[in-house]
Amino acid sequence: MQTSSWRCAFWLAITGLSLAACTSSPTPPSSGLTPNAVMNDARHSVPLHRRSDAFIGVRMVGAVHPDHHKSWVSPDVRRAKRLYFASDVWNDDVYIFTLPGMALKGVLTGFNEPQGECADKAGNIWVANSNTEQMFELSRTGSIINTINDTYGAPVSCAINPKNGAMAVTDFWGTSGAGQVLIYATPSSTPTILANPSQYNYFFDGYDSAGNLWTDGLTYGGSYILSACGKSSCSTISLSGTIYYPGAVEWDNVARTWVVFDQLCDDTFSSCSYPVSGSGKLGTPTNYLNSSGANVCDLVQGTIAANSKYLVGGDYTGTCYGDGHSGNYDRWAYPAGGKPSNATADGPYVPVGAAISVK
Repeated sequence: MQTSSWRCAFWLAITGLSLAACTSSPTPPSSGLTPNAVMNDARHSVPLHRRSDAFIGVRMVGAVHPDHHKSWVSPDVRRAKRLYFASDVWNDDVYIFTLPGMALKGVLTGFNEPQGECADKAGNIWVANSNTEQMFELSRTGSIINTINDTYGAPVSCAINPKNGAMAVTDFWGTSGAGQVLIYATPSSTPTILANPSQYNYFFDGYDSAGNLWTDGLTYGGSYILSACGKSSCSTISLSGTIYYPGAVEWDNVARTWVVFDQLCDDTFSSCSYPVSGSGKLGTPTNYLNSSGANVCDLVQGTIAANSKYLVGGDYTGTCYGDGHSGNYDRWAYPAGGKPSNATADGPYVPVGAAISVK
């Protein structure tokens, strides 16, 4: 693979798009992270051949533009009850918005492919920094609290167990090929490794209120797979319907049901979510629209609020157009879906991760 085309191949390797989509030559990676006040202790060590397998589903075409500006966070985030942290893999940034107003209150730069996110009970946010094989724990004000160096594979997302605070990190791939789920009792502990023999790539995961863990991804043949994980392994959940491309795995606290997202709902450029019973029965989907009333092109990670009244996530419109269009960070009513109740005025480039910090 040519070094100049590594980023495009990232997305194409797991999206089924033709290599002809890489008509423009993406920029090569930098030799390290951008120095700034927030991100100051990361490494940059993922080999190029591994990078081609690390992305979790963004269908992007064109060059990337890392943000080399200094990080900033407004002091009043300390008083905000709820904040929405959103990652963007195009410019390697994490944005901080207020909820429900969606006012921009911070931009954290210097990441290297920030992808899935999760929030702990203290309101801190974990971000998977895939290209350095690390997990960063960020405070509400954007400072790094903890760093996990993932020596087992390429981390792409995470979930926090509400019963004991343990974190489940999904590795898209592992050192032997197939990925896995890593369960960290604490950031400094040696993780327990869980895997489903039928699952090759691991995308998103989620815990229910009882501490049960589900994760989705792709089989060895590239088909969607949903797994339930126990203490030592994961097993396949047989679904009553079809999900075409892995999205978030969430728990609806009000309806007391699992919610699984599809980035290619009905095998089209649209996104939806399904309530899923413990036996794998898919319920009626919730469809998500943009502010113009058109289908959301690609909602990679949507996060349901603890009160289950709304959902936040990004819409990457480049999925539909394939020409570098940007998108929006949105807040939708849940489970109603439809048009967003609030959205950012200036859209992101390639939104991926979403997490809600509650004070």
